[in-house]
Amino acid sequence: MLVLLQFGCQSTKQTSTAEEPINRFDLVNRHNVVLHEIDPMAAMSVGNGDFAYTADVTGMQSLSDFYYQNGLPLETRTTWSWHSFPNQKHLQLKDAMKETDFHGRPIYYASSQKSPAGDYFRKNPQPLPMGQIGLVDEKNQPLTPKMIQDINQKLNLWNGLVTSQYKLNGQQVKVETVSHPELSVVVFKLKSDLLKSGKLKPAFRFPYTYDLSKKNKPAFDWSKPDQHQTEVIEQDANHVLLKRTVDTTRYFVNIHWHETGKWQENTKHEFSLDCTGSDSLTLVCEFVPAREMKTMPSFEETKQASAQSWKAYWTKGGAVDLSGSTDPRAQELERRIVLSQYLMKVNYSGSFPPQESGLANISWYGKHNSEVYWIHAAQFYQWNHTELLEKGLKWYHKILPVALADAKSKGLDGARWPKMSGINGRISPGEINPFIIWNQPNPIYLSELVYRAQPDSVTLNKYKDIVFESAKFLASYAYYDATTDRYILGPPIKSVNESTEENTTMNPTFELAGWYYGLKVAQDWRERLHLERDSLWDNILNKLARPTIQDGKYVELETDPNMYDRQGYFSSAMLMALGYLPKTPMIDEQIMQNTFNAIVERNGINSFVSWSMGKGALTAARLGDRQTAIDIVCNDAPKAKFYKTGYVPRPKEGIKNPAYLPVNASFLEAIGLMAAGWDGGPDEVAPGFPQDGTWNVKTENLQKLP
Repeated sequence: MLVLLQFGCQSTKQTSTAEEPINRFDLVNRHNVVLHEIDPMAAMSVGNGDFAYTADVTGMQSLSDFYYQNGLPLETRTTWSWHSFPNQKHLQLKDAMKETDFHGRPIYYASSQKSPAGDYFRKNPQPLPMGQIGLVDEKNQPLTPKMIQDINQKLNLWNGLVTSQYKLNGQQVKVETVSHPELSVVVFKLKSDLLKSGKLKPAFRFPYTYDLSKKNKPAFDWSKPDQHQTEVIEQDANHVLLKRTVDTTRYFVNIHWHETGKWQENTKHEFSLDCTGSDSLTLVCEFVPAREMKTMPSFEETKQASAQSWKAYWTKGGAVDLSGSTDPRAQELERRIVLSQYLMKVNYSGSFPPQESGLANISWYGKHNSEVYWIHAAQFYQWNHTELLEKGLKWYHKILPVALADAKSKGLDGARWPKMSGINGRISPGEINPFIIWNQPNPIYLSELVYRAQPDSVTLNKYKDIVFESAKFLASYAYYDATTDRYILGPPIKSVNESTEENTTMNPTFELAGWYYGLKVAQDWRERLHLERDSLWDNILNKLARPTIQDGKYVELETDPNMYDRQGYFSSAMLMALGYLPKTPMIDEQIMQNTFNAIVERNGINSFVSWSMGKGALTAARLGDRQTAIDIVCNDAPKAKFYKTGYVPRPKEGIKNPAYLPVNASFLEAIGLMAAGWDGGPDEVAPGFPQDGTWNVKTENLQKLP
C-alpha cells in the first residue's frame, strides 16, 4: 500500500490558467528555427540528454573548421564516453593536496592546481568525442562555405527533425537529420544527384581526443593518429562495425545504410561511403560502449520515435503562451522560452548531471560543476518534467560512497559533494574548487522538489540518504564560535563570486541562507519519516550566524562590510538568498528590497546577463517588483542575446564558450516562478508578470517553487 505523506507540503501543481487549453502544437511550431544562410552560431543540435549530434547548415558536420572558428563546434557527444590520458608519472591525487587551516586544525584540500598531479587530475577524465559525420567531395575533400547556396534549413521543434535543403555547386541536396530519444543513435536521409555521380559522399572522421591546452571549447586533436585505433571488425554490403580504442577507452560505432554504398578507408581514422549509382541514401549510426547483438532501429523508426518523444515532452510538460500579450517584447520572450525548453531536453536531461555547455561542446574539461546543479535541474521540476530531474539526481546516489569518504578524510561527517568532477565523482583539483560550498545544500533542495512533485513514502525513502548525509555535512562544517555563541561558515571559503581570498572570507549571505534552508528541509524529512528531529541541527538553526547588514542592506560577506563604499559594480550574490532560495528567517524582505534596489541602481538592468538573468528575475519576482523582473528576462543587451537556435555564449568568453546553458536553465526557472508562483506568493495568474494589461499570460502544468 502506498502511503501519502504531506507534512506541510501544499499543492504545487498548476493545471491551467486559460479558459481554452493552450494549443501546444501552435505554440511550439511558431518558434521553429529556419535558416537561409550559413550561421556558425546557429548550429542545430538533436539529442536526448545522454547523446547529441550538432549539425551545420548541410544537416551534417561538413564545415567543421569554419563553425569551430566562428561559433559552435560540430560535435557528436555522449554522457557515457570518458577518457583519461596515460598517467605515465604515476601521479596520485594526494600529490595535489595542500594543508589548510580549518578553525585551528589542519585539513588537506586538492588546491595545488598547477602541480603535475593537480593538472593531471583536473583534466582527467574528460569526455571522449565520438567523431564527426559530414559530407565530402569526390576527392574526399571537405566542403567549403562558398560551395553552398540557396539554403533552406529548418529545425522542427515539435518532432526533433532537422531538414536541410541547399544547392552544392548548383545541384540540389536534401538531408534529414534526427536522433533517437533513448539510444545513442543519429540517422540521416540524403537525396541528391551528386550522390549518384559520386561527387558527394558521407564521411566519418575520428580524432584522438581533445587538445586540452584550453579547458573551454577545446579543439579536436587530429595530430596523434598512432595513439588510437579504428578497426573494422564487421563488414558486409550494407553495414560496418567499427571498434574505437583510445588508450584504455573503447567504444563501437555501428553503421547501417540502405541503397548502394561502398565503404572506403581514405586515411587512418577517416572513411567515406561511395554511393555512386543511387541518388538517395539512408544512414543509421549508433554509438555504444560495448559490442551488442541487437537490431538497430531504421531511419523511419528513429524518426517516428523522436516525434513521439518530443510530442510527449511538449504536451505533458509546462507551457507558457504569450501570444495574447501586447508588450512588443512578448514574441521574443516566448521564443526564448520554447527554444530553452528544447535545449534542456537535448543537453541537460541525461543520466550524468551536465557540464555547463551540456552536450554542445566540452567546458571545464567536460566536468560537472555541482554548485550550479540546482540551476541546471530545478527547471525540470517547475516545467513538470520531474522525471528528468531525477534522471540526473540518481548519480548522487552512485557517488555517495565517494562523497562520504572525502568528508571523512577531512574529519567531517556526512557527504562532501565534489565541486567539479567527472562521471566517477572524484574531486578535481583547483585553486577555487575546494573552497566553494554553495554546492553542498543543492541535493537537499532538489530532493525536496522531487518530493513536492511526488509527496509519498517512496520518494522519501529513495532520497533520504542524499538528504540526511548532505545535512550531516552541513552540520559538521558549520563551526561553533564560542566567543560569539554562534555557528559560522569559514574561513576557509570562497563565495559565489570566487574572487575572495579563502583564508579571510567568512559568512557569505547566500551560503548562510542555503545552510539554514538545507538543515530546515532535512528536519522536515525526518518528521515526514516519523524520526525525531536532530538536536544538533536544531541548535545550528537557532544559532547560525545571520547575514551582515550595512546601512539597511545585505553585504555579500561579513568580512567585507564596506562593499557599498567602493566604485564599480556591486556583487549580486546575496540576492540568491531570496529568489533562488525561498523565504527563510535568515532574510528580511525589506532589507533585501533595499539591497536589490542598490544593485539595480549601480549595476543597471543590462548587468543581468548570463545566469544572472535568472538570478535577478527570481529575486525581483519574489519581492513583488514585477516590472524589473520582466525587464531582466527581456534584456536585449548584446551579451544577453539568445541566438537563432537558442544558445547563449558566456559573456566573458563569447564564441570561445558559445553554448553556456546555465543561461537557459536559470531563465526557465525565473519564467517558471513568474508564471506559476511560489509558496506564500500572490494568489493570482502569473504573479511575477506585470498586471498592467500588456501581458496576457496563459500557463499550463507548471509547478510552484517553495
